[in-house]
Amino acid sequence: MLALLTGLTHLGLVALLGGVLARRLWTPGWPRLWVPALGAGLLLLGWGGQLALTLSALGFTAPADVLVYLTGTGPGRSMLLALLGAALLLAAETGRWPWLALPLAAAVVVWGAAGVGHGAGHGVGVRALHAAHAAAMCVWLGGVLTLLRRGSPELARRFSPVAVACVLTLALTGLAMAGQHLRLPSAWTGTPYGQTLLLKLGAVAVTLGLALGVRRALARGQGLRAPLRREALGLLAVLALTALLVTQPPPAGHATHAAARLELP
Repeated sequence: MLALLTGLTHLGLVALLGGVLARRLWTPGWPRLWVPALGAGLLLLGWGGQLALTLSALGFTAPADVLVYLTGTGPGRSMLLALLGAALLLAAETGRWPWLALPLAAAVVVWGAAGVGHGAGHGVGVRALHAAHAAAMCVWLGGVLTLLRRGSPELARRFSPVAVACVLTLALTGLAMAGQHLRLPSAWTGTPYGQTLLLKLGAVAVTLGLALGVRRALARGQGLRAPLRREALGLLAVLALTALLVTQPPPAGHATHAAARLELP
């Protein structure tokens, strides 16, 4: 259940951030505003479910306990911050605020989201790695879905360097985070976290191969829909494994939102 709820929040981030980015940068006016709004709703649903599971496990089910958790713990405040950023991002897009408002609001969203999962129990630097990792994944998958639905060869060529930047960002931040969470070589194969991460890396490698297939099709003037569909499915598989990974405690230890210190009257 926790992996499913986490997956909902990841999909929410993609729909929210990727949807707004596509509307402003790639395909003006598309997707419809309900897509990023749905993304914000998935964030609320996913984190609301995680909050309910956490408080139920701790034995705190009174309405006042929810407020204490949201305002008295780091993960709770991070949820509120991300939802505030989501509201600002939707307002900026709906009201056609200046372009600068969008990356600022998006930064608030990913910074808040990074404080809910494995980035919660570490310092600012590690949390920034998680935020950059999430942002790169949202831009990459959001761009691929945009190309799949409304793409053209010209748009694919414009998106190509953006996708490369996302891949490099994911690789660098992923390696840095792995160094924080897996400090012993044996942890890669001897722990559920390490094993899940290896599965995710395998899925990433396959997806990179699929992305190269898109570039080859583009260079040869072939149809892009089929290779883009395969790349999108690969990225969704990576996203699903990421959701599963977040439910596994890293061997190096950290304070997850489920284990956050909670003092209630």
